[in-house]
Amino acid sequence: MAVTAGGTPYVESSDLVASYPGASLSLANRVDQVMQAPTQNAINSTTYTAALLDAGKTVTLSNAAAVTLTIPAQATVAWVDNTRLNFLNLGAGTVTIAAGAGVTINGTPLTLATSKGGSLVRTASNVWTFESSGGGTSASGTATVATSQTTTSTSFVDLGTVGPAVTITTGTKALVTVSCNSNSPTATWGAYMGFAVSGASTVAANLNDCIQSSVTSRAIQFSFTKLVTGLTAGSNTFTAKYASQGGGNNATFYNRQIIVIDMGS
Repeated sequence: MAVTAGGTPYVESSDLVASYPGASLSLANRVDQVMQAPTQNAINSTTYTAALLDAGKTVTLSNAAAVTLTIPAQATVAWVDNTRLNFLNLGAGTVTIAAGAGVTINGTPLTLATSKGGSLVRTASNVWTFESSGGGTSASGTATVATSQTTTSTSFVDLGTVGPAVTITTGTKALVTVSCNSNSPTATWGAYMGFAVSGASTVAANLNDCIQSSVTSRAIQFSFTKLVTGLTAGSNTFTAKYASQGGGNNATFYNRQIIVIDMGS
């Protein structure tokens, strides 16, 4: 009797009929092991490339820093049809699933937060689909600064109290909402509240993506929502920024809030 590289026994032509019952029991026990209690492959590094022997197992990833999990191409690993790879993040660092050269992974977001898991199913040569078991839920965050502060700057700047700001792990898209109470000295001058992105991505605040108010009353609350695309997946910080239309006039802002929701890739 022989075994495969993965440890599964099989009967060879040289096995005698008399040995078949024992061989059959060994094979049945192996099937039970795979189906009922998958073994684990514990990974503690910040990078890991999936291997053929991971099929049917649960790959646990544990590191305090961010972890990159790469799925290699068919030319590198002889993946069989319908291969399923199971992953579980046991560390504090976010696990990001990356496609190797020539590989396509469908499904978003391709990240696993702490204590979350997911599976990849091979649907065609070099094509996989990600199934989240909880870790793929969208990350989100919100922050508020109530303090009333002003600026006369005609370009976007921080106020005396920076922000509010939110840092989350995103894919290539995020939904951003900024809101505030704001006012200008006169109705002819505007007060602007936008946002900038830093970290894995760099996006400057601009007049196309911001609140633009030109009222003298502070009783009105304004909001603006933008689907930001073209981000670099990873840890991104979204920070509120402020500007005045000009003329040396103070633009005033208070009850400032920012909400960010990861929208995957």
